[in-house]
Amino acid sequence: MMLAQLVLPLLLTGAAGGGNEIVLILDNSCSMGMESRDDQGRRYPPNDPERAAVLGTLIVEGLARGSADHMEVLAFGDSERDPPRPAQDADAIRALPYSQGTFYKRPLEEAGNRLRSSTLPHRLFLFFTDGAPQDLRDPSEGPRALGVSEGADFETLVIGLFGSEEIRQTGEQFLRPLVRDPRDLVFVQKPREVIDAFTRGYARVLGSRPETGSLSPGESKTFAVGKYVVEVLVATASASPGPAYTAKLEGPQGNAPVQASGDNGCPPGIRYGGAPKLCQPPHRHYQVFRAPNSPDQPSRWTLSLPKGSGDIDYGLILRYDLEASLAVPATARVGEPVRLDARMLFRGKTFDDESFFQADGFAAVATVEGQEVPLRHEGGGRFVADWTPSQLSRDGAPTPVQVTFRNAWMEQRARRTVQVEGFLDFALVPDPASIDLGQWRGERGETRRCAIVDLSRSTNADRVPITCTAQGTITEGVLSCGPVAGSEADLGNGRKGQPLQYEVCFVAEGCCGQMAPEGLGVHFSATHPHYAASAVTVPTVVKVDETGFLRCWWPWLAFAAGMLGLGWLIAGFVRPHDFDPAASVYVAGSEMGLKRASALTLRETPGGTRGFYRNARMCLNAGGDFVRSPRAAVLVLEAGPGGSTRFVTAGGLERKVQRTGKWEPVPAEELAIGYMPNTVYRVGSLYLKWS
Repeated sequence: MMLAQLVLPLLLTGAAGGGNEIVLILDNSCSMGMESRDDQGRRYPPNDPERAAVLGTLIVEGLARGSADHMEVLAFGDSERDPPRPAQDADAIRALPYSQGTFYKRPLEEAGNRLRSSTLPHRLFLFFTDGAPQDLRDPSEGPRALGVSEGADFETLVIGLFGSEEIRQTGEQFLRPLVRDPRDLVFVQKPREVIDAFTRGYARVLGSRPETGSLSPGESKTFAVGKYVVEVLVATASASPGPAYTAKLEGPQGNAPVQASGDNGCPPGIRYGGAPKLCQPPHRHYQVFRAPNSPDQPSRWTLSLPKGSGDIDYGLILRYDLEASLAVPATARVGEPVRLDARMLFRGKTFDDESFFQADGFAAVATVEGQEVPLRHEGGGRFVADWTPSQLSRDGAPTPVQVTFRNAWMEQRARRTVQVEGFLDFALVPDPASIDLGQWRGERGETRRCAIVDLSRSTNADRVPITCTAQGTITEGVLSCGPVAGSEADLGNGRKGQPLQYEVCFVAEGCCGQMAPEGLGVHFSATHPHYAASAVTVPTVVKVDETGFLRCWWPWLAFAAGMLGLGWLIAGFVRPHDFDPAASVYVAGSEMGLKRASALTLRETPGGTRGFYRNARMCLNAGGDFVRSPRAAVLVLEAGPGGSTRFVTAGGLERKVQRTGKWEPVPAEELAIGYMPNTVYRVGSLYLKWS
């Protein structure tokens, strides 16, 4: 299943761009299918007794069959001097005999020659092995034989199946130099994983990303296929040796025909003495589908497995009619920014579908000098990034630059090379050479003074990235420096260079003290360490006078005074007390007259309600009239808290004792507790009673 997934994307990419050249080296050493022994007589079981590698190769061949792709299979010869064995079709792949050793050199040389001589636009080197080479002494011999390098024009995928960790470590030394990208070296632990590794790795190399899974008898799986997909590829394989099966792939146009099918058994009549059961049934079977799809609208496809069969593994690959494109200058200088301009092409035109860019985990990155640089979408389908070379091209060979567009289903790449040459001449000439920001007094808030430094008289400051940093220590202020927006140099052809103007600002904190810092300045330097000697410092002078106590704190002082005044004002209305709303008084010229007198509510008397900083009070003059002014009254009763009262003025006030009927003066200490309800009081010729 995995092999199918790896192969399908590769073939799909070829269909979109004129086909693929695929050269597959299949390890057919005896250790794959037969038991072996070492020099000490220890026995080792075969690494691939189910012939999973043969099955994976058959799936690749089936995917390429009848398409624009050209595939060649090479196997080891009987000795290191013998040429590799070719296998052009499925029968020849099944009939490949097992070799007496693991011989890398001749097959690698042949694979490299065929890939370099191919005229197809996309090329892939695929290598499967289970052991270290017997004909190579140094790991560097392998890439030399293959002709792989950073500038090689073909993709690589190497799959290793090793029986022990010791053998793996030995083999890895020889395999890792054969791949362009560390991800192109895949290790598997079990034979069943071989097909999965073939499919996934192959799919990534081809520009697609597969979906893998398994189906049990009677199950089906439906796939939602989006726009821009021109071909649907599905590879299936039985999960274990058993009888043949018949899977079905159904799309918008009905059932898709099977492109290739069969098993990984040996041709009739072949038998190996060292492994008598190797060619005997049951075998593992496979089926491959490859069907066209309309890229103009979404579709749905269903893969199903009828009842009665065993479990199968599957790999689905969607081939998009999309192609990555990358534009870079042919040459660049170390330390000089290079604009990477990438896009995807759909039917030869720039692809610009914002919904596509926002879905399925879409991402666009550039890989250069071993680092990933995110690309930003500038609109119109253009993705750009700025890369600053940090070193010369190695050994004079151009530096490779790769851009990758990926989502859940695809991974399209484009490569270009840039010849990185030596450093630019560089000199910084700031104008002015020193800055005087002036003198001013601090304020309650921050104060700011700025100046502009112009670098247009410098040499190549428009092309070399520059940083501007503040120097000096200030406790109550901050010196800053930054590029002025819009001051980027015009390099022609719509390209923007580096900023040529920088704004230098000093910000004094609010309520600051006296400041006249020494050693203040801004330091201009190139980001690349090669230009360190060209750095310059622009001295900066600034003087700030102390803010002063009143200037700094008067708002708080005014606020405090205002709050105190407001509190005093509110208290003047809230703090005074009122009489009880039900409290009333009777006034008459005789005691008998009190019985006929009408009650007067205290709050209705003049001054009977509280005022500003004044309690409610009742004032009575000698003639029995209620007055407002206490100075004209012989009796003044004032309201207290909680409905209580107190006599403020009560000269000669007497009360009648109910028990004896006699009059007695009201003691001075009782005047403070006010009147007693329903008690008759007398002051002069007036009689009173409160209730």
